[in-house]
Amino acid sequence: MRGTGRGTAAAAVAAGFMTVTTGCGLISDSGSAPAASPETTPPFTTETVADEIAGFARAAGLPPGDTSTAALPKGDWHTCVAPWTGYAPAADAAGAFEATVLRLRQHDWEIVSSHAERDVTYRTLAKRGWKLYARYYADADTARTVSLTAVEDGCRLPGKIRAGYADPA
Repeated sequence: MRGTGRGTAAAAVAAGFMTVTTGCGLISDSGSAPAASPETTPPFTTETVADEIAGFARAAGLPPGDTSTAALPKGDWHTCVAPWTGYAPAADAAGAFEATVLRLRQHDWEIVSSHAERDVTYRTLAKRGWKLYARYYADADTARTVSLTAVEDGCRLPGKIRAGYADPA
């Protein structure tokens, strides 16, 4: 029986080892940790886009801008447009415009097109189903106009409005 006792003791040790390793997940995947839940991306709404534009413009040194569509033609299209227009002193406007574009790019807005024509600098950016038409007008002596208008993809703009955002390049 001596041999049987050793075999039983060896089997008990082996069984104990198996139990320990099984508990650590080395032999069976049944005890593994649950997968991490995917992070949800918050909706990119008109309000979110408008807040982002105004915040980046302000952080780049532009004064508060006008975000109203009241003077524009009426229609449902107002819900898919986030306008921002500001006037900056001529000495600071170009740098603040470029700093705003840089901040937008640092926050996942991608440049679609970029060029200058006469007194206007054009930058068109895109992010999560939106196009942002950034314009800098260097046509005044004292205050320069900066326009940052985001339009949701698929938004049905009136012809006059769409022509104002069209990139001539």
